[in-house]
Amino acid sequence: MTLFLKRIILALIILGYMILIWYQSSHFNPEIIYYTGLTLDPRIILFAGLILESLHLIEFGILYVLIVLFQLSFGNLNRRKEISAIILSFLYSLTDEIHQFYVPFRTSSIGDLIKNVIGILLMWMLVRYLHKRKSRVLQGDFLQKQ
Repeated sequence: MTLFLKRIILALIILGYMILIWYQSSHFNPEIIYYTGLTLDPRIILFAGLILESLHLIEFGILYVLIVLFQLSFGNLNRRKEISAIILSFLYSLTDEIHQFYVPFRTSSIGDLIKNVIGILLMWMLVRYLHKRKSRVLQGDFLQKQ
């Protein structure tokens, strides 16, 4: 597979993931929660709520990793690439929170934005750790070869 094709595929994966986040943010029906709450144990509802809230820590961290993988197709990981991936992930997170402000039944909050940033920074720390340990994936060799 050519390097150009790898880059196109990675870019499409990032774009698809961003569209998936946008789509998920656009759809919320409180009636589903209401009717589900009538049939399920409240502890299950609480657990599901905790899972949904913790997704903030995950979804934009995944976006950060996808952006880093794309950048690795252009050479080794460095501070500039890490910072640009953090900034791009944060800006999309901010855009998503602003978007949610205009979606019926959705809310936009600084708390959600903070959770998104924490998720990005946790993945950044994991990437840094793996990079220092000379992880094969984070060296980018397989992404840079023709």
